[in-house]
Amino acid sequence: MSLTRAVKARRKAIRHIVHDYGNFVSSAEMVINGAHLGRALDPPINTHIGHAFYLNCRKMADFFAGPAKRVPDDIVAGDYVSTITFKLPVSDKWRVPINKQLAHLTYSRDQNPKEITRVAQRELYKELKDAWKVFGKHLPKIYRTRFDREIALRAKSEFTIYDLGF
Repeated sequence: MSLTRAVKARRKAIRHIVHDYGNFVSSAEMVINGAHLGRALDPPINTHIGHAFYLNCRKMADFFAGPAKRVPDDIVAGDYVSTITFKLPVSDKWRVPINKQLAHLTYSRDQNPKEITRVAQRELYKELKDAWKVFGKHLPKIYRTRFDREIALRAKSEFTIYDLGF
């Protein structure tokens, strides 16, 4: 079977998607549970992990729903599952605060800042984990096999304590 250039590129990118999803889950678990491997996350590590979590949320939301301004080399879920669209109301609600308060320095940072509460953190995590599961259920076999393999590899890596499966 001869694969098209696009399919080959998508299959090659799967390792990056799974790795970044692993970073998202790892940072979420540390932020929401407040500890890692039984140890508390002391300042400033807790702040660094928090920032990583929010940026990972934005990255995964962009993957599922598409970034505001897509460039040709962006990887999005629609490249793999064109039969569904992802509605992410929680991620949409927090996109601007995350962008203005964390993603880059802006003069508008102090204008109406929003605290990202523990409830919002849990909602973001759940919404994006649920999107991952829906994504996995709709993957065609040509991609699903590669995703399963990469997830299994991550289970033997720094993400060994986290469930990255669909």
